[in-house]
Parts: sequence; C-alpha cells; structure tokens
Amino acid sequence: MTAVDWNLIFDNWGIKSVAPTDKSKQAYVLSAEQHAAVIDADIAPSLERPATPITVVTPLSPYRQTVISSFYNAKRSAKASREPEPRMGRELIRVWLQVNDAVLIGNIGQTLYAIKIDSVENMTTAEVMQEIARRSPHSMVLALALEAAAGPVRKDVIRSEFARNPYVVAAALHRAQNTCEMPGCVAKLFERDDGSSYLEAHHIIPLSEKGLDSLDNVAALCPHCHRQQHHSRDRVALRMQLKNYIESVF
Repeated sequence: MTAVDWNLIFDNWGIKSVAPTDKSKQAYVLSAEQHAAVIDADIAPSLERPATPITVVTPLSPYRQTVISSFYNAKRSAKASREPEPRMGRELIRVWLQVNDAVLIGNIGQTLYAIKIDSVENMTTAEVMQEIARRSPHSMVLALALEAAAGPVRKDVIRSEFARNPYVVAAALHRAQNTCEMPGCVAKLFERDDGSSYLEAHHIIPLSEKGLDSLDNVAALCPHCHRQQHHSRDRVALRMQLKNYIESVF
C-alpha cells in the first residue's frame, strides 16, 4: 500500500478501481470523492452530446502528460429513482485506464489530475509532489510557489533503508579506475580533494526490486549517467546495456 499522503497534495481526491462495466461502456463512473474533485476544479457536467472535452493531467504516466476526457451525467428516464451518475469518458477510459486499475482523481485548484496508484509504489509524498509540480501548468506552479513560506518546515522522518555493504561500493569504485562504467559515457568527471574522480555507486537492479548488494550488480557511474538510469525514458534499455557490460568485466 502506498505511503503517500494525498491530503498534502490535493484539495480533493478519491480512489476507485476501474470496473469491467466502466471499460465496456467506455464511461468511467466516479466515486463521490472523485466527483467532488471534478466539481471543485470548476468543471460542470456537459449538457452536450458528445460531451465537451476536458484535459486531465497524468503526472506519473511515463509516456504522456495529459489525457483528454469528458464529464457528464448519465441519462436517466423520468421514472428512474436514482440520481444520474457522474461519468468521465473519451481517452481517459477508452485508452488510458484498464480494468482493475486503481485510479486517483484529484484537483489542485482548477487543475484536474489522474494517477494510477501502482505508479507511486515505493515513492514518497515529496517525490510525488515533485513530479506533479514538474508536469503541472506553469501558472499554477508559480502561484503555489509564491504562496510558500519563506523558511522550510522542519519535520521528523522515520524511514527504513537498505544497509549497503561498503566493501562492495569500494570494490566497484576501484574496478572503475576513475572512469564511468556506463558504455559510451563522454561526461567530464570532476576531481575530489584527493585527486580521484567523483563517481556514484549504482545498483543496476534496484534493491527495492530484490536486486543483490553484490559486485556484479553495482556499477560506478558519473552523476549524469546515474540520473539517466533512474529517470530517462530509455532507462529500461540503459539498464540492460549497463548490466551486460558489468557482467562482461566482472
């Protein structure tokens, strides 16, 4: 279960799993909390058919930053005893969401967001906020930044971390011989006080993915290549390239 505190991020939010009927009818039925978020974003149900398109920000989706959706109330007969269900359609449910996806829909002001819960596994609240800020409209980000307090808020943090073997790290740095171990790296390394090149130890298969804290799973990388391994859109291919290289020299 994710440890993200959504109340620190969104004005309103709700989580619901996509039902088979949502997908088959291509109409996602909102929970009460999700409905409140859409309304608070100042989005009114469309009276037109087809419904008016709206933009939903998808800040944790690796390949796209927004999806097009719509917001409307299902039609009910005059004799129906239930209120019309609020629904979202178009690309959001037709393409982006799949059956059993747990999806959060929330708002920050008038900006509406959708996040698949499995995409935030092992992420902290701060990391999620950083990704949301990076993908959000500039005007909204600027307004929130200007509202921020001048001094940082101090907080106590309790967290668990993997204990890494210092000898494995040291052996990888020795093996690298002051050179980034990513094949093809052309970054210019800077020197430490002792004259050695600055390199960072990187677990090729992360410990969080049950990777081993062993020399054949650790590479010495420059800061640029290290960040690429974690954040590049090509990170899966880059991981395999690095893994193959380390196995060849180990």
